[in-house]
Amino acid sequence: MALIDVHHLNQYVAGDRALRDEILAIYEQQVETWAEVLNPMANDTAWRDAAHALKGASRGVGAWEIGQICEEAEGMIGPEASLDDRADALNRLRDVVRATINEVRRLRQS
Repeated sequence: MALIDVHHLNQYVAGDRALRDEILAIYEQQVETWAEVLNPMANDTAWRDAAHALKGASRGVGAWEIGQICEEAEGMIGPEASLDDRADALNRLRDVVRATINEVRRLRQS
């Protein structure tokens, strides 16, 4: 499975490669920033807001796997939220983010 849904992204930018590359560059910056902000020990609001922002940015470019992990993370709030579950989600997210950033760079260079 591709980490970036190029078909979705190309529809989003109406086939404009320069716009696609600009959006991917912005996304690369955003994903790195939001992934760093996610902290399993953060309060519920900060955790949910960071997961939500990263989910939206990811779904916009067709990074469905990151979006799915973030959707799960958004629900890890409240008294039943587990620090271990948050840490696991963050570890999975970091692995996928690294691979996705590599895919973004490859797409921008092709």
